[in-house]
Amino acid sequence: MFLRNYWYVAAAAEELGSRLIQRWILNEPVLLYRTSAGRCVAMQDICPHRSYPLSKGTRIGDRVECGYHGLQFDPTGACVHVPAQGSAPRGSAVRTYRLVEKWRWVWIWMGDDALADERLIPDMHWNDDPSWYPVNGHLYIKCHYQLLADNLLDLSHEAFVHKSTIGNAAVAENPVESRVEGDLVVVERLMPGCPAPPLYQKLRGYDGPINRSHRIEFRPPANIVIHSKSEPVGSNDPARALRYVVLNAITPATETATHHFWGVPRDFAPEPEITEIMQKGSERAFGEDVGVLEDQQAMIGHLGADPPWVNIRADAGGIQARRIVDRLAAEERRGGGR
Repeated sequence: MFLRNYWYVAAAAEELGSRLIQRWILNEPVLLYRTSAGRCVAMQDICPHRSYPLSKGTRIGDRVECGYHGLQFDPTGACVHVPAQGSAPRGSAVRTYRLVEKWRWVWIWMGDDALADERLIPDMHWNDDPSWYPVNGHLYIKCHYQLLADNLLDLSHEAFVHKSTIGNAAVAENPVESRVEGDLVVVERLMPGCPAPPLYQKLRGYDGPINRSHRIEFRPPANIVIHSKSEPVGSNDPARALRYVVLNAITPATETATHHFWGVPRDFAPEPEITEIMQKGSERAFGEDVGVLEDQQAMIGHLGADPPWVNIRADAGGIQARRIVDRLAAEERRGGGR
């Protein structure tokens, strides 16, 4: 069950060039590349002749030549050449998808093209704001996308999974408050007077208690922004504050695999050495989640599609997000669209 009439991140902008890239999105194989003029192209990665992946073919200028029988397709998806044949047969065009390059990512619209509206792309402006200093990455995780959304909406797991980077007991022991505002879920946690986790000590030299807070915002289908702020207890010096935003664009690949495009922009310390610490620390922290999520997916595969879970108070945000997605999916099935 995937929401289709929404924007999903298909790739980081710098990924796309002359190389042909295959990426599975919403259970569909998609071919991505950039034309010689710099325009991003997405088309279904299936040759209509004998279903060979076009991504295994060759670039001929801006055309894609199928590596099996040599049919060529232009960036609009039209078949423009068939070897030893004067014209392309009826039905030989390949479906293409709307793309928009924004916030250093390339967004794809997999649903009804008539409903595609660039204004619906979620706000991730921190990733492309000159006053913020981002680090970025992409993970392919063998789990259902909602398991990753659950993970990011309940950060209490930081106390157990991320002890070496961003977690300590304070994240689990302080309660959360969650609320729903239309299709928006907000989860907030205050952590007054807590120890600084290891990564914060490296970044800001914190050696005493800090006041820390998380504000998590979920917007369907699965875009999550985490606002994190910390400062030493009793400090009124903005130069000692540590503020960053965790941007999570979650794109389902299949029912059991997910693309996690992430960015962590900060508004302090633009020095390259701090950027390197942030990059390595973020990669390590996100990497710590991968094994947990893939082990969780494997166990769910054993238990079945509807495992007998029990819920605790910290699950509220994830439960609310799933209910919103279920409602919106039902509306799409009824033809409500957006």
